[in-house]
Amino acid sequence: MLVIFAVSAFAHVPAFLTSNDFAKGAFLVRDIDLSQILYYVFSAAEEITFVFEGFVGQHFHMLFGVPKEIEGMDSTMDFRPELTVYDPDGEIVEDFVLESIEPEIMYEFFGDTYSYLYVRHDSTLAKKGIYSIKVKAEDPGRAWITFGKKEKFTASQIIAVPRWIREIRSFHYLKGLAKWELYGLGIIGAISAALVLLVFL
Repeated sequence: MLVIFAVSAFAHVPAFLTSNDFAKGAFLVRDIDLSQILYYVFSAAEEITFVFEGFVGQHFHMLFGVPKEIEGMDSTMDFRPELTVYDPDGEIVEDFVLESIEPEIMYEFFGDTYSYLYVRHDSTLAKKGIYSIKVKAEDPGRAWITFGKKEKFTASQIIAVPRWIREIRSFHYLKGLAKWELYGLGIIGAISAALVLLVFL
């Protein structure tokens, strides 16, 4: 029940990428309409590229953010990679200058985390072909990017929810359970205690 609730409360399918995912070049986003979030840790000055196939009139939804620092850490607001979207002809669709953007502080219920949200982008694609998104960082840091709004979960993904939560919280410098997990365990404990009383009273 808790796992099903978690999936219903969280629309994005997460993926934790490493440099190996970009070893042969760009990372292919197979379904840009699928609601998904991709996490990446930049170990140094680095540029990564995402590509996807689009068509004329297709809706393109993208968010980009950086996990917010926790208590005792230096602010992560200084980590502001360059983010540029290119059309199939290599022309710039949008160049996001993060240095000049005042981020929103975004709370994400599923992992019980906070992030600096720099980009909230929605547009309609004007050309058919392969689009690319380049993210260039000058320093080490962590960032995530989301695409799509179509929610779809497989049985294996639902089973993976507890592991996802641990990885998401670790990415955001956090440990332990999310708040909703603690509340859920408390509710289960209360129900169990009530059942025991009903049996023995």
